[in-house]
Amino acid sequence: MNPSKQSLPSKATALVSTALFSIALLSVSLAAVADACQVPVFRYALERWPADNYELVVLHDGPLDDAESKLVEHLRASDHQSAVAANCGVRLIEAATLQDEQLKSAWAEHGQSGKPVLVSLYPVTAQEVPDRLIAAAPLNSESVGDLVDSPIRQEIAKRLVGGESAVWIFVPCGDPKQDELALGNLTRFVEQNEQSLELPEQEEVEDEQELLEQSAIDLRLDFSIVTLRRDDPAEQFLLKMLLASEPDLEGLDQPMAFPVLGRGRVLYALVGKGISELTIGLASRFIIGPCSCQVKNQNPGFDLLMAVDWEKKIGTAKLSDPLPETSAAPVLLTIPPGRKAK
Repeated sequence: MNPSKQSLPSKATALVSTALFSIALLSVSLAAVADACQVPVFRYALERWPADNYELVVLHDGPLDDAESKLVEHLRASDHQSAVAANCGVRLIEAATLQDEQLKSAWAEHGQSGKPVLVSLYPVTAQEVPDRLIAAAPLNSESVGDLVDSPIRQEIAKRLVGGESAVWIFVPCGDPKQDELALGNLTRFVEQNEQSLELPEQEEVEDEQELLEQSAIDLRLDFSIVTLRRDDPAEQFLLKMLLASEPDLEGLDQPMAFPVLGRGRVLYALVGKGISELTIGLASRFIIGPCSCQVKNQNPGFDLLMAVDWEKKIGTAKLSDPLPETSAAPVLLTIPPGRKAK
């Protein structure tokens, strides 16, 4: 499989004009003719992009009591070294030995009682997030409960390993008028893309009919939507991961949509009137387009923390080849964040 010169960078962080949307759309169209492998991005991401590890740090001042120790063991039973295979690692750090300014700040704010503090951090490879800190809270059953897993994350994983190209997470704002309009647009344009777009020609893969027959996951163009309500107690950490991924999302009282592909990789947020035919189309074309075979972190987005044994669920029969040892420098294109243009 030959590496391509096509790649897509991090999302733009500023609001963009209609003209920039048009330029980006043209750039994606032109880049599609580049020398790219014919396995779609979503399938290559599922097969070849391991999820990056989150850091869960327990800050403490003195020995943990029995209840606290059990909570830490619960977290460790779900980290990347365990059978559960969640993409996270757990560390214990004495408050007196802290060197990291971010962790010092978390301890100063939440550790006044002397009780342990649980800090969750995005992966170090999540270069697009404004701040690695997701949340800091006292170590207790509430802060640990939905951290590593949740029903919506399991449903997303089920759909992705079932062959869906991407799952859109819709986050209502609570205003019925805004939410109805945004969800209607998202549903309509997702279905429109599902019907009108086409996967890359599969000549390279079709030559290997035996490989296709062995694969337990169908190769198809298929999108779906799940709704994440802001008041769902089981999904608060998932909500925090999404809203903390861009500088201003937490302060916006508008509905949002996040496309998720591969092993839980979120591309970027579409917000309010940015949930439009153009932005949904841009995301969809990238997701189902021919893979550039670049390393994962040259592509947009960040990974969700999920307790999923991806390798076991995907199996050994893969349609894609591993990333070549060397690859050409990517051609960077702009994908806008789907905000309302000013």
